[in-house]
Amino acid sequence: MSSKEKFNLPYSLLMDPVSGKAAAYSQNHRLVTEEASAKLVAFANANAVQRVPWDDAQRDPTGVWRPLPAWATDEVRSRCQLVWIRKGTSTDEYLASIPRR
Repeated sequence: MSSKEKFNLPYSLLMDPVSGKAAAYSQNHRLVTEEASAKLVAFANANAVQRVPWDDAQRDPTGVWRPLPAWATDEVRSRCQLVWIRKGTSTDEYLASIPRR
């Protein structure tokens, strides 16, 4: 797997535990998809490296860094979690197993 492919894989997800919706972000916090597949959400739940409550105070107001998906209203964000599914020591085999969307 090339470095570029690794860089653009889902790295973290903004997840709403109530609706099951999730948006996925790349290693540099760019939006990969506003609507992560059920397969990617299940993968994230099974392989979470870190999980923290979403904090609007940590959000980039310009929207360049981890832009919010359209479904992430104020109410929804109040219950969302940010979930990381990769770490620096992730193997190529592990990276290949991550659903793309």
